[in-house]
Amino acid sequence: MSIAHRTRARTNKGEFKGDNPLTPDVNEAWEDIIVAPKKAPAKEPTVKKAPAKKSKVVLPPRWSAAYKAMIIRGEIKE
Repeated sequence: MSIAHRTRARTNKGEFKGDNPLTPDVNEAWEDIIVAPKKAPAKEPTVKKAPAKKSKVVLPPRWSAAYKAMIIRGEIKE
């Protein structure tokens, strides 16, 4: 689909054309220019990030009582 744009008509020298009074139904002083619509810019492809890896077991610090309790229960080996 194109858009019509109305501008003043010009001669070969670049001067404005006048309207001819003998043709009352046609206005020669103006001309319609068909302009192609602008294209939308192409979208950048989105890069999917890999999901963060989750660790299975979160160990408490080695000096804590919770760490010693995990050793006693046999959940981890020293």
